[in-house]
Order: sequence, then structure tokens, then C-alpha cells
Amino acid sequence: MPLPHPRALLLDLDGTVYRGYAPIPGATETLCAAQAAGMRTLFITNRSNRPREVVCEQLRQQGIPCEPADVVTTAESTAQYCGRGKAYVIGENGLLDACRAQGLEVVTPDAETADWVIVSIDRAFTYEKLRAAMHFILDCGARFVATNLDARLPLDGFTLPGSGTLVAAVRTAVGREPELIGKPSPHLFEAALRLLGIRPEEALAVGDNLATDIPAAAAAHIPSCLVLTGISRAEDVPGAAVRPDAVFADWAALAAALGL
Repeated sequence: MPLPHPRALLLDLDGTVYRGYAPIPGATETLCAAQAAGMRTLFITNRSNRPREVVCEQLRQQGIPCEPADVVTTAESTAQYCGRGKAYVIGENGLLDACRAQGLEVVTPDAETADWVIVSIDRAFTYEKLRAAMHFILDCGARFVATNLDARLPLDGFTLPGSGTLVAAVRTAVGREPELIGKPSPHLFEAALRLLGIRPEEALAVGDNLATDIPAAAAAHIPSCLVLTGISRAEDVPGAAVRPDAVFADWAALAAALGL
């Protein structure tokens, strides 16, 4: 189906533009054609463990023109959301660096108190980290914040446990829900709209996940399309809580619908 000509494409990354370090077929060609046609491209990722400069460099190596300011990550968005204070962080360097750059004081498990407990993907997660998070939330009144709830992280030929698995552990321990920054929350898309200075209807969100990308776009009132290059499949669409405005088998089909 043809699509309106958007001013900007707001693009998920893992499973949409690339899988691990392997480009999704057709993504580079389509995005270069979109940029040549005058569309802005912003990359919206739930991952917090890689700084946007690293993400940008991967996109450049894939052949997609990109600047760090074109990448919106949950690391920077979460740090901005928390603002100031003491933060206990279950996460990796991208998130830790963003928190420190924002002015948050990152504390260790043996600190006296914390204002925030931030949970994201952490491949060095331990029982001690879970215990500390539980203590800061229940005993010190820290606010519980999750960068995202993605249960799975697709890579080249295999899948890893995502941030959502660690958030679930903390949620079970403390008996309360986190404040969510990443998709399906609209925070990242709203930040992208502010960055571009455009209205929601002037953008098109492109993603591979019916549980995160599509509901986040809907919550931000942005039209969306699903590409069947990652997590979600065509048979998942009828039962989805939020359906995309269009579904495409691959990037070639999306490019054709955009007239590229």
C-alpha cells in the first residue's frame, strides 16, 4: 500500500536496520534513498549499553549517513528523566556514562542511600546487585526506573536475555512497577519529535516489534509500519493490542510504498 510522504522516518535499530552487526537487507539502500529525497532519519533504540557515538559509527560502516545527534537512546533519555541525585545503576557503560554526564552520582551497592534505582541490560548481573536494588527501593525510598522492558535481544543467529528479564527480577523483589522510559512508553518518540521540530503526523515510525515499537508510536500519535525483519511475524498482527498502520514483508516493499 502507498504511504504518505513523511518529513522524517523514526527508525528502530535491532531487528529493523540491523541484527547484531549484520545489516538487514535493503535497509541501507532505502534509508539512503529516503535521505536523498529530503526525509530526515532518526534512530530510536531501547538499548542503553552502547553510547550513541558507537551506534552512529556502526550505521556509518553500514553505509548510512549519520551523526550522533541522529541517535536517540534510552541511556541519555533515562539520565535526563532522572536529572540529579544519587543513582544505583544496574546497567553497562553506555548507561553509566550517560548518568554521570547528566550529573547523577552513581553509587555502589554499599552506599548509604540512593534516590534512583535504574535497571537495564547488565551482562554482569548478580544476586548482590538484586539485593542492593531491593534495599534502595524498599528501605531508602528510591524510585525504580527501567530503561526498557525488552525480554529478548536478537543478535546474529541467536537471542540474548534483554533488559526486561532483569527488570522482572527487581519488580518481583520489590513488588512494584518501574517508571518506564523506553518503548512502548512514548518518551523516546516524543524526544525525537522535539529534536526535529515536527508534528507527529509528519513522521513515520518503522519497527519490527509489535510489543514495543508500534504501541510507542501510537502513544506518541505517530503513524507506524511494521517490517517483518525481526521479532514480530505477520500472524502476530491480528491479535496485537495495537496494530501498525501498515505491514511490509521487507525493506524493498517499504521503499516501494514510500515511492523510493
